[in-house]
Amino acid sequence: MIYDVFKPSKKLEKVIKQYVVISSLEGVEKLLFLPNGCNFIVFNRGVKGYTKDYKKEGTLPLPTNYSISLKTNKVRYFVLGEENSHHEVPYPLILAELNPVGYYKLFNKSARELKSNFEVLQEDIVQKYFNDLYTHSSIEAELEYLNSSFEEIEASQDSQDLKIYDVIDKIVNTYRYEVTVDKLAKDFRCSRSTLERDFKKVVGLTPKNFIFVAKFCKTALAYIGDDCTFKELEYLYTDNSHLNTVFKKFLGMSPSAIVKEVMEKNIRIYQVQNLKKTVSNR
Repeated sequence: MIYDVFKPSKKLEKVIKQYVVISSLEGVEKLLFLPNGCNFIVFNRGVKGYTKDYKKEGTLPLPTNYSISLKTNKVRYFVLGEENSHHEVPYPLILAELNPVGYYKLFNKSARELKSNFEVLQEDIVQKYFNDLYTHSSIEAELEYLNSSFEEIEASQDSQDLKIYDVIDKIVNTYRYEVTVDKLAKDFRCSRSTLERDFKKVVGLTPKNFIFVAKFCKTALAYIGDDCTFKELEYLYTDNSHLNTVFKKFLGMSPSAIVKEVMEKNIRIYQVQNLKKTVSNR
């Protein structure tokens, strides 16, 4: 899979993490998406395929039109349908990776609904905001159009109670993922049940689950992408045994085994590859 990543407009920084512009799906089955509290709006152009939990049974068909991916705490990857050669796909393909609060902020809908399936974008939303996508003469113009559309969508919503954004900021930047839900509830002067309810509504995960997956993702990026040793990891686990247990839970193998798989190019990690401008699986 070959793609470029682009930052959104300043106005959208709390909503859109980045745009992903795909120019080839060759080797896409090797690309793993680690859970991190984010999800995607997929502006599909007819690609047929499905997503799978890594190392587990069960598939989830990808809608061939515009849709929003599920919120998950699983490692997932994409498999191209046999009836759809990657050479036949019209390019580019554009995805918008949302920040954890992005879905709620854009659509003012509970992110809990994204638990088990893709959500197809409503036709009236597509017609009003995205009808002219893939008609522009350059990628820059396409992304300018998307920035304008998303800014208009966000401005049309009344999702003002985004205290959860501040909770996430505190989890990441103050506590560095080492905090209990009770401590967060105390900091924000609310009950644990209220915090859990509101967090799940806005993010789609419980605060405890978000801390667990986000910490794992950050650790995996440092361990796999930056070649850090256990002692150099910023988001420490109790010991090597604990780290091994967490990696096996998500990836079914130890950290050293997953690094070996990456080095031998048997698999790729979306978030690791995202640190580069262009990524190729060839």
